[in-house]
Amino acid sequence: MQSKEPLVSIIIPCYNQAQFLEETLNSVLAQSYKNWECLIVNDGSTDNSLEICNIFKSKDHRFLLFDIENKGRSNARNIGLDQAKGDWIQFLDSDDVLHKDKILNSLALQKKKSGMIITDFLRFRKTINKPRRAFCDLSKVDFNYENILLQWELKFSIPIHCGLFKKSILNSIRFNTDLNANEDWCFWLEFYKNEFSTEYVNQKLVFYRMNPNGTVVNFDHMEENTKLAKLHIFNNLEDQYKSMFFNRVIKELSKTKHDFKFYKDNIFYRKVFYKIKRLLS
Repeated sequence: MQSKEPLVSIIIPCYNQAQFLEETLNSVLAQSYKNWECLIVNDGSTDNSLEICNIFKSKDHRFLLFDIENKGRSNARNIGLDQAKGDWIQFLDSDDVLHKDKILNSLALQKKKSGMIITDFLRFRKTINKPRRAFCDLSKVDFNYENILLQWELKFSIPIHCGLFKKSILNSIRFNTDLNANEDWCFWLEFYKNEFSTEYVNQKLVFYRMNPNGTVVNFDHMEENTKLAKLHIFNNLEDQYKSMFFNRVIKELSKTKHDFKFYKDNIFYRKVFYKIKRLLS
């Protein structure tokens, strides 16, 4: 391909995913679009992930390896962003898989004002040859800041590797390293504070692994970090959105008395209540 075609930086954070990593990296190697670099950030893995990374690095010069001390997925992604030289950013977790035409078909829809190109996805457990339906239908989603704020995980959520992000918009945006879950939600919100057009590719070009050892299945971990994420989001909202987001939280809490009691008795959430009261007074 000619050099005028945009460079795509594929960022893969990796922590102890050796059993899946080769399949993930092979899906990068198989991309029909060839002008890419792949930044693998080995986040202090204690299995043989580093060995696999080095094999792919020696196989193709487009694979770049960064071996760092374990500080979490968000920090690893941020290091990838700091080092990326591409015009577009493709995130990919080390247990997920890209369709071979993911990047090619995404860039085919880019326009002058495009800042985001989103493709649809499928889920799978052991093999992408036996996929399962996604947990939401992205073809019915209006991709904008307000919807991501108020409907995230209620009507839809977007796996991070569905997106192809314009690098210039990401210059001042990074993942929140204080969160261990729902950091993607915060990242999407920060991105959609900017003005750009979103293109949607109505093709299932991403495979999301239902990993029984993944973070998203540790429910206690997710619950606690979801509360922290909501606090972070609320504290960073413009006033016009605070009451709307507050109403969303109240509706969710009203479903379970236990959760409502936690929020009511928690000093941080009491501060949220007081802020809302002042806003509405």
